[in-house]
Amino acid sequence: MEFSVFRQVLIRALGHMQSIVEKRATLPILVNVKIEVADDLILSATNVDLELVEHVAADITLAGKTTVPVQMLYDIVRKLPDDAEISFKQSGDKLVVSSGRAVFHLPTLPAENFPVMAGGNLSTKFQMTTGDLAHLINQTKFAIPTDDVRYHLGGIYFHISEDTGKLTAVATDAQRMALCAIDAPNGTNGMPSVIIPRRVIGELSKLLEDANVDDVLVELSDTKARFTVGAATLTSKLVDAQYPNYRVVIPKGNDKIAILDRKQFVNAVDLVSVASVDKTKSVQLAFSMNKLVISASSPDAGTATQELDIEYNGDTTFTINFNVKFLLDVAGQVEGDKFQIEMQEPLSPTIIKSTEKDTDALFVLMPMRM
Repeated sequence: MEFSVFRQVLIRALGHMQSIVEKRATLPILVNVKIEVADDLILSATNVDLELVEHVAADITLAGKTTVPVQMLYDIVRKLPDDAEISFKQSGDKLVVSSGRAVFHLPTLPAENFPVMAGGNLSTKFQMTTGDLAHLINQTKFAIPTDDVRYHLGGIYFHISEDTGKLTAVATDAQRMALCAIDAPNGTNGMPSVIIPRRVIGELSKLLEDANVDDVLVELSDTKARFTVGAATLTSKLVDAQYPNYRVVIPKGNDKIAILDRKQFVNAVDLVSVASVDKTKSVQLAFSMNKLVISASSPDAGTATQELDIEYNGDTTFTINFNVKFLLDVAGQVEGDKFQIEMQEPLSPTIIKSTEKDTDALFVLMPMRM
C-alpha cells in the first residue's frame, strides 16, 4: 500500500474518525482507523454500535489496506503545516508516514480483523437538505438527557406525526421538551418511528456542519439508521425502546399569554441569575399588565431584580418559577426577535414558542416548586 494526500483534505476526515472510536476499547483494533486504498482513500472507524466510512481524495500508487491507531495518526496530521503533503507506505507490520523530513512508523493490525457493521434491510430511503436535518437536530438536541439512566429518552425521536403528517423530531428529559416539524420529504411513506441515540446525534451534527453538499441521504429500518453526507456515511444502531407519548405533555388551554423580546429576556435572565447560587438555581417571573419582573435570590448572594416591558393578557399578577439553565436553553433556541410564553398555573407545563406564523418548533418547560 502506498499513497499520498494533502493535510487539509485528510485532517477533517480524521477528526470525524477519532471522535467515533472509544478511547478505552476492549478490543485493540477498535482504537484503530481502517485505511483502505483502491480507486481512492477510504477511512473507517467504529465502536461496534456506530460506524463511519469516509472517502478522501488521494494520489494512489499501490492499493492495499491496514489499520493504525487513529488518535496517533490524527495527532501527527494535526501538528503538520497546513499545506503539507503526507506520504503513506506499508512496510511489513508498520505504516510509514512521512512529510518533509519527518518520518513516523506506526504499528498496524490486520484490516481483515476490523469489524464491519451489517447494514440490514434499510427499507426506508429518502433525501432531505442538510439544512433541514441540521435544523431538526439543532432545535431539539439540547433536551436529550445527558445521563444513561433513562435509556428510552436517550436520543431524538424521529417520526411522521399522526396529527400533521410532518417529519417530526422530539427530545425530552422530563423537565423540558423540544419539538420541531418540517414537511415530510418524498419517500417517507411507511417510515418507521426511530430514536437516534445521543452519541450519533453529536457525530451527525459534525458531519452536517462540515458538509459541502446540499442533500443528505437517510436510510432507516426498525433497528438501524444510515446517513450519507457527501463522501461520509454514518451507520448506527437505534435506541431499542418505546418512546413515551409526548403529546400528553403538551398542555391545552394555557390562557395566560405573554409576548417578549427574546434578546432582552435572555440578557435579563442571565444577569439576574448571578443571585441564584443555591442548589435549585431558580429564577422567578412575575407577570402583570405590560410588565415582567425577573428576580432571583439566595442567602449568600442577596437579591437581584430586573423589569421588562412586555405584552401580557392577564389582569392580575401571575408568578412562576423556572430552573435558570433550562429557561435559558429554551429561550436560546427560539427563532425570531419575539417569542411568547403560554401559562396556566404556577406548576403546570408552560409552552414557549416564536411569534412568527411559520414557526415549526415548540418547547414545553416544567416550572419549579418553590
